[in-house]
Amino acid sequence: MLTSEVVNFKTGGFLKSLATDGIVKGDVNGHVQGPQGKTKTTFPVEIAVYAPEGTEINEYQLLRLRTHSDSREFRSVTGGIVHASGGATRDAIEFQSQKLCSRVYQITLPATLGKGEYGLLPPGSVSSSNMASGGKLYSLSIPE
Repeated sequence: MLTSEVVNFKTGGFLKSLATDGIVKGDVNGHVQGPQGKTKTTFPVEIAVYAPEGTEINEYQLLRLRTHSDSREFRSVTGGIVHASGGATRDAIEFQSQKLCSRVYQITLPATLGKGEYGLLPPGSVSSSNMASGGKLYSLSIPE
């Protein structure tokens, strides 16, 4: 079972946005406390996801988390000229899923991903309301 962790979202690129009069948008990064997830596992990794009613598995994001001495982070929105694109394209990992039954899916992480910190971001975690209060991320650590 993956444990959920609180994600605090921080914006970056404010000066870039200010200097261009809002034409170039900033980035939004998710920060999770601690250098490693509490759930440690080895390959192959199989994750069962029970999706809320009306939610599809492709609304979730599988992310490779970038580690620091006291935290992990990921990019959730990338700023650009005139617009900001949603989705953590820098840190997103494409995944295949299998529907097991109504609202239950299985995601299998292949060993080719390698060791590291990973997280599953549920839909709706990155929103203007969560920017102030924080969201959640289901994390796991795959050591050497």
